[in-house]
Amino acid sequence: MSRSTALLFLILLSLLTSTAVCLTCYNCVFPIVSPLDCQPYPKKCAVGERCLYSTATAKMESKQYVLIEKSCATPSACGVTREKRVAGLVFTFTTRCCDTDLCNSASMSTYAAPCWSRTALSLVCMALISLLASE
Repeated sequence: MSRSTALLFLILLSLLTSTAVCLTCYNCVFPIVSPLDCQPYPKKCAVGERCLYSTATAKMESKQYVLIEKSCATPSACGVTREKRVAGLVFTFTTRCCDTDLCNSASMSTYAAPCWSRTALSLVCMALISLLASE
């Protein structure tokens, strides 16, 4: 294999690994009423999906109810504020999304590190490209 072919191969490999999808999000089977939190389990998302964290609030007399949901979602479900009726209550919900592994933890104020295997592979490929180019 010639040096230019090897260099091209490494560049393509680097580009492919840096765009690979390996997003894992927390998922709750059922929405949970706050202040309780669901028992989330990590779930691999489908290609193109992001991690979603949603809160829905409703008032009945002097009581306020808050539902929490965590899941994978398509980008069209992100940044949405709407109303839905559940058990006779009208909930106003807001969805927020993020795109790093397990970033939809408790309140999405803490973000998990990205998929390190993808990042590490990209860095190694870039280092090899630099070494081959300097020869």
